[in-house]
Amino acid sequence: MTAATEGHGPDALPFDFECISDCVDRVLAITLCMPERQEIDHMAGRLRGALNMFLVEDLGFDSNHETRRMYAAAHRLLELNGRPTPETPPFTAYEYVRELARLTRRFVDLYRDHSADTTASPSPALPSRIRSVAPM
Repeated sequence: MTAATEGHGPDALPFDFECISDCVDRVLAITLCMPERQEIDHMAGRLRGALNMFLVEDLGFDSNHETRRMYAAAHRLLELNGRPTPETPPFTAYEYVRELARLTRRFVDLYRDHSADTTASPSPALPSRIRSVAPM
């Protein structure tokens, strides 16, 4: 079951936690046998897209030091000059995508915890239109 949920802001995109978690799990399940470079690059693109979605959410950046560190790490990984290029050795690209996956998993947990904290109080009615995100 896909768990797409409305974000915290009026223009927030819904998250497909099943799709994001599946990608994270696939990346972190890779051990001694690396996938083809094309697969690594594809997963990196999906995870960068997920991280970009989380970065626009208000997840306690101003009130939590660890959350600020997570945002800084995400920005560092998403910088164009920090991404693997076609000339980057495959193992370096593999380590990059695993770091993306680990951080994305932490953002999924943070988002879920933050959503649970904000839904503990009475919440306003959901908007009449429900948006969905295409698979990454």
